[in-house]
Amino acid sequence: MSALAGVDGRERSEWRGEDVSAAEVAERLLALNREHARHEHGHAATRTLNLLVAPGDDVARERLAAQLAGLADRHPSRTIVVREHAAPRLDAHVAIDCTIGSRAGGAGHCHDMALLVADAERLRHADSLVRPLRVAGLPTVLWLPGLRASDAQAPLAALAQAFVLDSGVASGAALPAAFARAAALELERVRDVAWLRLARWRRHVAARFDEPDARRLLERVERVELRACASHQASALLLAGWIAARAGWTIERLTPAGNGWEGCARRPDGGAVALVLGAPEQPERTGIHALALHAGEQAVALRAPVAAPDAARAFAAALGMFDTATPGYAPALAALLAGMGGA
Repeated sequence: MSALAGVDGRERSEWRGEDVSAAEVAERLLALNREHARHEHGHAATRTLNLLVAPGDDVARERLAAQLAGLADRHPSRTIVVREHAAPRLDAHVAIDCTIGSRAGGAGHCHDMALLVADAERLRHADSLVRPLRVAGLPTVLWLPGLRASDAQAPLAALAQAFVLDSGVASGAALPAAFARAAALELERVRDVAWLRLARWRRHVAARFDEPDARRLLERVERVELRACASHQASALLLAGWIAARAGWTIERLTPAGNGWEGCARRPDGGAVALVLGAPEQPERTGIHALALHAGEQAVALRAPVAAPDAARAFAAALGMFDTATPGYAPALAALLAGMGGA
């Protein structure tokens, strides 16, 4: 067990073990917390949830570490990362990071983590590895980074109140699989960051169609056009799916086309609606920046209500919504997958 002295007002203690048991990992993590609780700086554990992380093998360690580093201030948690390696054993790294309290007597704050690396057979029973490490009384959220499922996903799902994923890590032909992965989970518990990025856009659209003239035009729409950058294609498609579901349209076809997507929906009266998702008008534009619904010579055209949402904020919001429903997501996802052939 090692302790690294304060740097820029922070301290870190950690322990690493190879070929260990889950019980030993739990004991080491408890010892780190007890040590810091007795520290002269007055460290206090600050946690809002148990965050389980099951990255697929398509997620680089460095990228995941960078994402985790930004969570401490917004959602301090007991973070437990479960990854796979080929060796038939369990290796572990546990650590506790603390800010140092002020000389005037202010208390410092700590958050802790455990990294468990095990073979595929052990990961199929990852719930038994993780149970001794969770903080009793706190909600448990399972974050699923990447596009490919880990062997740990299914057993850890049984412990979680909510699943956090981001369909927006996919674009182009990879999107149907990303949407299908979300749909395979219990949708009431899914918090898709790509959907949460749409909160302002959905309010913007809903406010526009509160107007009687716009609602009458919606009954005659023949073409829907969206423009978005590649990293927001998932959100743009979810917006189109949400509009279709709310309007009672059936999406019959949706396929990649060039740098975007195109397809066709059917109105309740049988009329066809062309769906087009194109690239930004200016290459430097980010997010979803334009939406237009055309009916003959008439159109409702909307521009982005605000700048593209900050990715870190959307992710933090997803973590905080473990007990909050996300109405509209399931119908939007179902509409898209119907047009993608169920993907």
